[in-house]
Amino acid sequence: MSRKVPRRKARVEELTEELAIGAAMQLRCDSREIHDVVKAVVDYLVKEYPAQDLYIPAGFNLQQYPVERIEADLRAGRSVRWVCKKYRMSRQTLYRVLGNRVAQAAS
Repeated sequence: MSRKVPRRKARVEELTEELAIGAAMQLRCDSREIHDVVKAVVDYLVKEYPAQDLYIPAGFNLQQYPVERIEADLRAGRSVRWVCKKYRMSRQTLYRVLGNRVAQAAS
């Protein structure tokens, strides 16, 4: 048995718990009432997409990105791709963080 199996099972169980709590909050019910339904959905996704990790993006928070340093890197001639990789963000997130300033900083 691979060392990854217990860790993966724990991540799936954690995901199931988080989704049950979130769904319960949205539906205004007890998470225990819908836990079995959420577990069935997660199990289905794991079965249908076994080799893929489920990607759940973090909420967008402008304060988590060092905007001044990102702009400085772009002004210094760094590519948008390099900046996205360094700050672990997608190109779309970069454009949302900097707005229209991306074109000015890159030129």
